[in-house]
Amino acid sequence: MNRKLKIYEQSMGGGNYTPVPTILLKGKWLEQSGFKPGEYVEVEVNGDEIILRKTTPPEIKEKVSLEEKVRMLDKKQRAKLANLIDKL
Repeated sequence: MNRKLKIYEQSMGGGNYTPVPTILLKGKWLEQSGFKPGEYVEVEVNGDEIILRKTTPPEIKEKVSLEEKVRMLDKKQRAKLANLIDKL
């Protein structure tokens, strides 16, 4: 089953208008092709081809405490952070 769709221009949002190409995929044909609301797709880009595949939900990353994030900084980053905190 083939469809021809127009590529629109929309803003990324956030105050400044930054136009980006936008493709809207909607219609009963999606469900007829096995894509149902609530499911997830993976997007693969190969040159001028875009391939959509059904996939599993993204993994939920464990929340890392602020203390752990600070411990992961290197010496330079810690010094920058300390300098910023001192300015507060």
